[in-house]
Amino acid sequence: MNVASVGQDTDIFLSNLRTATAESHKGLEDNERSKGILSSEISIKVYQDYLSRMYGVVAGCERDVYPVLSGLYSDLEERKKAHMILQDLQATGMEQADIDQFSVYSFTPADVAEALGIMYVMEGSTLGGKVLFKHVQKVLGLDKNSGASFFWGYGTETGPKWKSFVSVFANYAVSHGVQQNVIQGATQTFNTVDNWLKA
Repeated sequence: MNVASVGQDTDIFLSNLRTATAESHKGLEDNERSKGILSSEISIKVYQDYLSRMYGVVAGCERDVYPVLSGLYSDLEERKKAHMILQDLQATGMEQADIDQFSVYSFTPADVAEALGIMYVMEGSTLGGKVLFKHVQKVLGLDKNSGASFFWGYGTETGPKWKSFVSVFANYAVSHGVQQNVIQGATQTFNTVDNWLKA
């Protein structure tokens, strides 16, 4: 398989992935907590509630999924963001006793393909984080040093980080013939996060 063919196949895979996950992605966007975080009347309490729920899936991904992908990505340590959520909650006044009560979701990826599907959703959220950062900065007056570090994410490196992730992600899926497994993992994860936020 030549380079041009691989490139074409990865483009087709990514297009199929976006199409196949569109419904579950939309479901997550329509989640009450997802919409609430974008409200023009968002309060610190609503903000903290959202971050508290997100912590469970972000921390779970780092604990359960990152080890499965350690052979593919050398920068996983730099991609950790659960600690940012804790910093943001502390910066906005949440009591440590409340933080200590957080539940963490247990991901159980069967293989690398499923782990990549999970990671696709979690890493993809950094792109939406740029929009959310501007919103909470405008409405709540928070910035990356005062309670909005999670949404700030990789900052100016968000685009390059996403591209580097997707490159490895797509090449692995195509070269190993596991496109459908990855797509299934991503779809399930959109639904998982949606249900977790609803709880």
